[in-house]
Amino acid sequence: MTTTATSDSCRICAGDTHPTRTVFDDRYGYPGQYALHLCGKCGHRHLDVSMTPDQLGDLYTRYYPRSSFDVNAWTPPAEQSAWATWWHGLRASAYRWVPKNVRVLDIGCGFGESLGYHRNRGCDAHGVETDRNILRVAERHGLNVQVGLFDADNYEPASFDYVTLDQVIEHVSDPLPVLRGVQRVLKPDGTLVLSTPNADGWGARLFGGRWIHWHAPYHQQFFTRESIIRSAAQTGFTLEQATTVTNSAWLDYQWGHLVTFPAPGQPSPYWQPSGHRSIGQRIALKLLRIIDRLGVNVLLTRLMDSIGLGDNVVYVLRKRQS
Repeated sequence: MTTTATSDSCRICAGDTHPTRTVFDDRYGYPGQYALHLCGKCGHRHLDVSMTPDQLGDLYTRYYPRSSFDVNAWTPPAEQSAWATWWHGLRASAYRWVPKNVRVLDIGCGFGESLGYHRNRGCDAHGVETDRNILRVAERHGLNVQVGLFDADNYEPASFDYVTLDQVIEHVSDPLPVLRGVQRVLKPDGTLVLSTPNADGWGARLFGGRWIHWHAPYHQQFFTRESIIRSAAQTGFTLEQATTVTNSAWLDYQWGHLVTFPAPGQPSPYWQPSGHRSIGQRIALKLLRIIDRLGVNVLLTRLMDSIGLGDNVVYVLRKRQS
């Protein structure tokens, strides 16, 4: 069954929604304030925002900080021991769920580190990225990347073993067409791995409007298990696994974000390190670094993941056989 959403209805099940809070870009200072809507039927949340592809390109190219990244310092992530992977929550990243020697497409590949990781493990790795800064990396390191929004027509049908959307599906204004496109490019019995923030976790409940992952207007969709199941049913997938697993570094970022929270329209001095930080903010950040080194953030993150309240969920979806 396919649902049709109106501007005020749920993007997944077309159920009635209501605004729960107003959020803004509390990292980089993109102008505007946005209503966050909650669906009463499937619990899905969406941000009331509409952007053209050109506006999205400008948002990520001008406001995201990748334009200052050093291409020569680019290094793919390394393999880690099973203990380190668990302890630090590294399987929060979708790319770490992809096996060796497969053909993989990473939609929203960021600065391309995941593509280097896959290539080093014998994979035929391809990427898609809206941020035009990826071209600097692709040219320097020989990565196979297309710039722009994901379009299934750019790929042969049934040509990938795995597709990943690593902290990406929440950025999409209309998720169902994207998932249908992914289904088209996956081989029979192919796998889609989604990693996305958990708005039902402890962080969103405790920090409220200052939760780090509202991240407006970049994050537009916040899935629940129910809204993922409904999405899968409409787009040719079945949900095989849902795992709450969070990178422990996220909690360190949350504390820093909390003590440097800006006014609307202003960039945060935490996310813009060249920005001015007050004496109180500098002292607080130093204390927070000490707390992080003591392992407090790791222990708290592992605890919350163990009871299903972590800040991130990894969903593994399998392409249904027709």
